[in-house]
Amino acid sequence: MSFNPLMSLITQAVLPLCGPRPAVLEFGNQTFTVDSATLGRVIERARTAGQDVAGLEAIDALDMHARRDRAREYYRCLGAASYTAIDINDTYGSLVMDLNQDLARAYQFTSQFELVTNSGTGEHVFDQGAIFRNMHALTRPGALMVHVMPFVYYVNHGFYSYHPNLYHALAVANGYRLMGLGIATRSGDGIIAVDRAGPAVLANPLLRGREVPLDTLLSEPKIPRRNWPRRWLELILHRLPGASAQQVFGLDIHRLLVSGRKILVFAVLQKATAADFVVPTQIRYT
Repeated sequence: MSFNPLMSLITQAVLPLCGPRPAVLEFGNQTFTVDSATLGRVIERARTAGQDVAGLEAIDALDMHARRDRAREYYRCLGAASYTAIDINDTYGSLVMDLNQDLARAYQFTSQFELVTNSGTGEHVFDQGAIFRNMHALTRPGALMVHVMPFVYYVNHGFYSYHPNLYHALAVANGYRLMGLGIATRSGDGIIAVDRAGPAVLANPLLRGREVPLDTLLSEPKIPRRNWPRRWLELILHRLPGASAQQVFGLDIHRLLVSGRKILVFAVLQKATAADFVVPTQIRYT
């Protein structure tokens, strides 16, 4: 699985909210593919965040092949006390488990963590219920979960692609706080809705992008067509002050797609209680 530039930006923003010296669990052994341009921005932010700048610079000094196994070290530089990864194989020292299984029942794996991530892994697992149940069980109450998953243009990449409304429904069903929800390219260009109601507020991690209302991300986008001159008229209408959330969301997706870039959906969720996992229903049909 790829620990891409977007994931590096999100984890840098999230980890300070996980308490001192958090324990991190990742679904999937993560190949570190963060480019030097993004690492440079991470290092700039690390100087004011009190994170290990020298360690990050040491990762940046490696060529792209040599840094492939440095996800664990990256988390250490950001302040994590421990790092565990689970996958179907033992690449980069990951624990060998089948994520289709109930990990507690099949492997007696019942540890809990301050940060649990699903970055480009769940789409390769057939049993989606197992992914979300295991993630819920392995997250300590009060701790955070991060999803960074394929959204648009990921053809035959995995079994599934995902939509923003899934994470909103998960949050509602399980009492999670939806701290951040957005879409972005792997380089960190996108939009995000941030929950500013709680004491811990997620800093906007994107390199290029803006905050939007949650309703925008949960709308069905009206994407401008590409034919002329109708496309220009639609672009103008989408930019007007009275444009609907659907039009605004459609224009944001159009902007990201116009250069052929793939788009990911990402979510930061805070687990509130030790209650059992509840299967969500798509809210528009309730």
